[in-house]
Amino acid sequence: MLTEGWSELVPGVDVFFRRGHEPGPFALITAGIHGDEYEGPAAVASLVDSMDGLPLAGSIAAIPVANPMAWRGSQRTSPDDGLNLARTFPGNPAGSPTERLAAAIFDLAKRADHLIDLHSGGVEYLFLPLSGFYGEEDLAAARRFGVSTLWRLPVTAGVLSCELWKLGHSVIGCEYLGAGQLSLKGRDAYQRGILSCLAYWKLLPQEYLLPEEGTVCVGDWIMSSATGLFVAHCSIGDIVTPGQLLAEICDPRGNRLQAFHAPPAGGFVLAIRSKAYIRPDNWGVLIAANI
Repeated sequence: MLTEGWSELVPGVDVFFRRGHEPGPFALITAGIHGDEYEGPAAVASLVDSMDGLPLAGSIAAIPVANPMAWRGSQRTSPDDGLNLARTFPGNPAGSPTERLAAAIFDLAKRADHLIDLHSGGVEYLFLPLSGFYGEEDLAAARRFGVSTLWRLPVTAGVLSCELWKLGHSVIGCEYLGAGQLSLKGRDAYQRGILSCLAYWKLLPQEYLLPEEGTVCVGDWIMSSATGLFVAHCSIGDIVTPGQLLAEICDPRGNRLQAFHAPPAGGFVLAIRSKAYIRPDNWGVLIAANI
């Protein structure tokens, strides 16, 4: 039996659970899977503060900080074992600290009918505000989140939303800016989007439902192959032409070590690195194209 209010449904992690006045679906909202992302935790905290007045049908669990280890270090990965929680699901209950944490969160997540996983670009990246989905079955919910960009998420092993989607659950994953800052506009947009999706999934009345919006895009990151200074020549949202110079990596003497160019089809900048220092295999620029 799930206990209402704050509890340790996941050992060592604060989880808020609320059961509605009527039967209905179970929705899980996760944030803070990376410890340097702040719009999601702030939105969950704001949502929990408003829960008493919500006419909820079904039940909801909300996790403001899913990775306390990374949160304490204000970093993307866990300082305890160096792992990225967002690449560790479904986890291992007998593994390292991050693997055990992933297993415990996944055990709760498997009980949910719907998942909203909230992210941002963290300290190192900037994203256009977006709602992401994998299959067509979740596109309608992504359209109700209240942002204009809908990203068909790359299928990536170890990501919570992806691993749940593979099991047939309804999921969306969201991004909002980043660069180590907290956007209050992003916090509020996230809270409105959560309420709208809960209404779409019949946990809340239709008055919380936002109008359908958004253009679907696809795309993935251009990776780095050098260590040096990342020098951007574009910004998120920019329309780029085929072959356009997007960014470069330079050494301390100013020598170019790598150039990032737009793909042959062009597109627009969905996300970009915000931290100047870059290493091989870091994300550089994410170019997307509308479909």
